[in-house]
Amino acid sequence: MTSTHATAYTRTNTAIYVADKMRNLMKSLVIDAGLDPKALVDAWSSWVHEAARKLMESGHLQKIVIEFYVPGAANASGRWDFPIRYDANGIDEMWVDTEFFKSSFAKAPKPPANCIYRLLLVEAPGAPNVGLSYVSFLGLNGLSPREAGTVIATPDIMASATYYR
Repeated sequence: MTSTHATAYTRTNTAIYVADKMRNLMKSLVIDAGLDPKALVDAWSSWVHEAARKLMESGHLQKIVIEFYVPGAANASGRWDFPIRYDANGIDEMWVDTEFFKSSFAKAPKPPANCIYRLLLVEAPGAPNVGLSYVSFLGLNGLSPREAGTVIATPDIMASATYYR
């Protein structure tokens, strides 16, 4: 019984930690792109944090995506995916590699100045209802994914970054 309680406690706390750190990493990304992070912070406080946290607690958040695009465009000008894994192999520490993440900014193309961005959460089948609705991704128009590596690690949740160029 104690073990079950400890596992639930750990997943809840690591989900909060990962959600908070993801917000900070994406805020850095938006600022580096020369865009105002206000929309990200507003979305995070109004719906993203709660939905992401609940989906991570249940193990159903597959990834968080930020798409940069020109309003009205059918294709993204840039995109970053943050795949979430639940196989951290029980490491005993929690860390964020902010410097490594920021060093990958130079490898990804900067979105045009007239871009805006949006956040999308991708959930696994069987996910609990957290109030999300289905939204299609924008086209990639030749952009290809490049893995940047792990950016957040906890004892049971890991997040990596993938940029498109």
